[in-house]
Amino acid sequence: MPRPEPVRLREAPGRPAPDAEVIDVKYVEVGRKRRGILGKLWFALVTVVWAAVIGFLIPPAWMLIQDIGAMFAPR
Repeated sequence: MPRPEPVRLREAPGRPAPDAEVIDVKYVEVGRKRRGILGKLWFALVTVVWAAVIGFLIPPAWMLIQDIGAMFAPR
């Protein structure tokens, strides 16, 4: 189920109707977290780990592709 678009509220001029309900709540703006030095360091570490995992998986995958190609190659 997709998320509905946010409803933008604006203040209407004049007084509210006598039977209108007034919503008086505290709100928090939701957005991207601001990352400090530890957040940036963690992101860099995770990036290096994923790069190493991908780098170590490329040679075995290449060998597997060559073996499969050799199985189907005419002799």
